[in-house]
Amino acid sequence: DKQEYQSSSIKFERRKFKRINKSYVISYTPIKSEKLKFDISQTRNLSEGGLLFIADRMFQKGIVLKLKLRLPQFSDYVVLKVQVVDSIELAENLMYETRVRFVEVDQKVKEGIRKQVDYA
Repeated sequence: DKQEYQSSSIKFERRKFKRINKSYVISYTPIKSEKLKFDISQTRNLSEGGLLFIADRMFQKGIVLKLKLRLPQFSDYVVLKVQVVDSIELAENLMYETRVRFVEVDQKVKEGIRKQVDYA
């Protein structure tokens, strides 16, 4: 089945990305939020396929966030659309380890992330 093949190849793709354990400043908000207030955090790790950060609240799996990421090679932050893979409580009602995968990323940004990971 073609659809089944695609989903298994996506899982394979996600695993092949090298991760770097570096902190980059990010701000994030749910796309469907009415107030679009951005919260600030830092990445725990980064790959070409997604990133891990600590959030101040739990996010439902599958929710889409707008994320602003600061990388050294760009003069300003880059904007990404990401989807929550999981959100795990680390400290009750305070800290949540949040994994996201990139959904929409500009090609220049993707290349910038790849370079950051490759040369770290």
